[in-house]
This record gives sequence, C-alpha cells and structure tokens, in this order.
Amino acid sequence: MMRAFFTNVLIGFAALFLFCGGAQAADATHDTAINGLLAQLAEVSSDQQAAQIDAEIQALFFESGSATVDLLLQHGIEAAQQGRLDLAGDFFDDVIGFAPNFAEGYRQRALLDMARGRYAAALPDLNRALTIEPRHYGVMRALGEALEALDNGAAAYQVYRDTLALNPFDKTARAGAARLEKQVQGRSL
Repeated sequence: MMRAFFTNVLIGFAALFLFCGGAQAADATHDTAINGLLAQLAEVSSDQQAAQIDAEIQALFFESGSATVDLLLQHGIEAAQQGRLDLAGDFFDDVIGFAPNFAEGYRQRALLDMARGRYAAALPDLNRALTIEPRHYGVMRALGEALEALDNGAAAYQVYRDTLALNPFDKTARAGAARLEKQVQGRSL
C-alpha cells in the first residue's frame, strides 16, 4: 500500500516535471518564432511582405497557450466589436484572471478603456503588457496613442519611434511620429 502511494507520488512529480519542461520548451519555441519574424520584418521592403509577417507575429501574440483563454479572448473581442463593452470587459477580466502572464489580455482591456475615452485608466494595463512582452509593438502603438491623447507628446513620440524600431511598417506609429516630430523638435527626450 505504501509502495503504491510512493509510486503515484513519483508519477505525479514526473508528470509535473514533463509538463513544466514542455511549457518551457513551448515558450522558447514561441520566443524564437517571434524573434525570427521580427528579424524578417526588419529586412522586408514591401508593405505586402510586411503585412504577411505582421499577421504571423500577431497570431503568436494572440496565443495564450490555453484554448479556454483563447476562446475567452475571442469572445471579448467580438463583444467589443458589437459595442457590448461591459460584456467585453468581463471577458478580458476573465482572460487576465486565468492567464495573468498573457500580454494580449491586458492589451485588449486597455484598448477597451481607450474606446471609452479612459486613456489614463489604460496605462497600467499597457505597462503590464509591455512588462510581459516588450516586443509587442501593438501594445507600444496603443501606449503611444494613449500618451498622445493625454497630451504627453514627447513620450508618445518616443513610444511611436520605439514601435517603428520593431515594426517599420506600422502606419499608425509612423503617422503619430510624423505628427509629433515638430512638436518635440528641439526638446530633450
């Protein structure tokens, strides 16, 4: 009886070790894929090529590693698109509750705050998302837009420039940087 107990405990630890090791391997593969795509994005010369690579990068940013969380995220996005903002907020809160280290959940909740005109309220979620995934130029772009809406042109300009360093084809960041360049010209960033 005692032997069966220890056997089950060892099997449990082995399964946990394999699961955690598999998760770390999946994270490493995910990171490698994003890095490779970002390198390709820096080298392409056409908007069409950039759009294709951007779609692949965005698909990776939308992968939480959990089918349930991915479904909650999709439901939240659909609710937001339908104008059901409270319901979308509930879905995004659930996404963050189930996957607190998933940057896209924070980004979507921040975008919801921005859609409501609550730019200052979006800042903590945008900062959290960038802490989790500093390569997420969609989060950077949204941060630039929020800072610009809050009349912090110098910071918004720098964030737009940082966005362009990762994705030189980001039209919103390019337009934002161009719009703010004269405003911040001559100022110390």
